[in-house]
Amino acid sequence: MFNVIKFVEREKDGYLIPLNNVNDCIKSILGISMSSVERLKREMREQEREMLEKQNELIQLQKTLDQEKQDKEDTAIRATLRLRNPRTRSSSSSSSSSVTAAFNFTLTTFMPVAKSSQKRGHFGRPPIILTENQKENVR
Repeated sequence: MFNVIKFVEREKDGYLIPLNNVNDCIKSILGISMSSVERLKREMREQEREMLEKQNELIQLQKTLDQEKQDKEDTAIRATLRLRNPRTRSSSSSSSSSVTAAFNFTLTTFMPVAKSSQKRGHFGRPPIILTENQKENVR
């Protein structure tokens, strides 16, 4: 840190080293040899390359996980559709393209329907009132 402070103080009166001469600036700022500057830059590039490779691996892993998740969801949907429509089941001799076509057709036409609400009370007619005698006869 002291080397950085000294470099900046020397540069305040005028540029001793042009800023476009990166290696000399780094050498002066850090107070190290030119071979050390080159070694540091090489190490920095290697670390950047490793980070980029790790990022690419993570992206590829995420894509693989997403594909596996999508495959599981598709399998679950196919199984559900086979249970609902047993005629669309394929035997081992039938082609998978016909199953896929049936699956896609059924999938696009399937629309979930909300359950109707249950009635509460007696709508449209008066409640049934039983006498004591009628209540005894009802089992």
